[in-house]
Amino acid sequence: MALLGIDVGTTNTKVLIYDETGNRQAENSFPTPFYPDLFGGRYRPEEIFQKLVDTIRMFPSDSKKEIVALSISSFAEVMVGLDESMQPITKSLVWYDSRTEPQFQEMKKVIDDSEVYARTGISPQHKYSFYKMLWHRQNEKEIFDHVRHWTSMSGYLLGALSGVLSCDYSLASRTMLFEQQTGKWSDELVSLTGVSAETMPPLVPSGYVLGTIKKEVAQATGLPEEVQVVTGGHDHLCAALSVGVFHRGRVLISTGTTESLTMALDEAPKIELKSMKRPFTWGHHTAYPAYYTMNGIYSGGYSVDWMLNILGDSYPCFETLPFPRERKIPIFFPYLLGADYEGARGAFVNLEGSMTREELLQGVMASLCFEYKNVWDVMQNVLSITVDQITNVGGGTHNQYWMKMKATVLDHSLVVPRDREGSSKGAALLAGIGSGVYTNPDDAFQKTFHIERIIEPVPEMKEFLQKWYRFYTVLREDIQSLNQKMKRLMNDEE
Repeated sequence: MALLGIDVGTTNTKVLIYDETGNRQAENSFPTPFYPDLFGGRYRPEEIFQKLVDTIRMFPSDSKKEIVALSISSFAEVMVGLDESMQPITKSLVWYDSRTEPQFQEMKKVIDDSEVYARTGISPQHKYSFYKMLWHRQNEKEIFDHVRHWTSMSGYLLGALSGVLSCDYSLASRTMLFEQQTGKWSDELVSLTGVSAETMPPLVPSGYVLGTIKKEVAQATGLPEEVQVVTGGHDHLCAALSVGVFHRGRVLISTGTTESLTMALDEAPKIELKSMKRPFTWGHHTAYPAYYTMNGIYSGGYSVDWMLNILGDSYPCFETLPFPRERKIPIFFPYLLGADYEGARGAFVNLEGSMTREELLQGVMASLCFEYKNVWDVMQNVLSITVDQITNVGGGTHNQYWMKMKATVLDHSLVVPRDREGSSKGAALLAGIGSGVYTNPDDAFQKTFHIERIIEPVPEMKEFLQKWYRFYTVLREDIQSLNQKMKRLMNDEE
């Protein structure tokens, strides 16, 4: 038996076929169709679906004939508006799109952050689906009024494959419209967006069988008509499922464009927003009925690519880059796509004219680890979690320099699985759980998880990096103050 796992990512969509022991049988990918603009950009969901169909069709017939089920992981926060026939009529805002900032500011007068956090597990930020839907209502009213169904990108694609509309709990958890305790859409928050409650999709757990693929989809892709379509989930949480991070004490680092931190919980946390120095989100896991907490760096790998592009360098430069040993290093605040507070922007501190390209790269890499350590410390302390194991997935795991520095700053070994495409594999495992290939998430993990290597801290670098981390945490508060001052000045000028 084979399983098809699809991961719709911010920049690329990956389509992989796995056997039941978790080994890849075949893989394809395509750039996720995207239209960038000054605010971020938009997706045309129907183009993603057509590309997906075309890509599946490209697999050899022999690799497709054993597929019994499929599922999809995708980015969160992105919503798709559909007409009566479940065809997309909205262009979907990318998760980090900033054009929703006016709606965010407007709603500050209406909603209470602490109450929203208690209900949804989310501290209000402009990126969440709540504000995107409000933006559609205010800026595309004619289209908005014709929407008959709203769902996530994963929900749309699964619906296009099966004819059944849904939204899984893990993606619903990122909308700021889902009540964690009741497992239902919040009537009050939904009404604030102007969306009719009847247009919200049915809520189901990840790993739930929606049905078999539509006959016309089977013909277009070459998949067997009996292939089951199973609900997937948030990409980071699909990755967490694939590496066994769904019990307390297990931690996942997912390193890509963003770098997320996921800590597994056995039950919903009892915490208040005001008790946290740096808010993190929590919600339903793809490994139902477990929960998760999550935070991270919006521009992790993005910052690395940005710096390399400016310097005219490429990733092989890290193979010969030494660890910093000078008394001074430049400190970088990686907020190129924002951070956990309003007005966050990136910055360099401690620059000197004598500093070289090598030192700039060292500073960027060390600072990414410092920022991550700060996220880590807040989450671990608030939840009183004792960490048993850290698993790191994603494209960033190929960067040995980054991995060794991260292990040293966190002072913990990092497990790198053999299959680093955790999101697509997690989707395949959900397909297997739904279709009965595996009895439960633990069974899926035990049968498919394979370790490639373990990254250990570099002992001789620990003291040096810890000293600079302490500087970083102090400076971070100063940078936050400066960023907020700049935001006020810019608002006054406008």
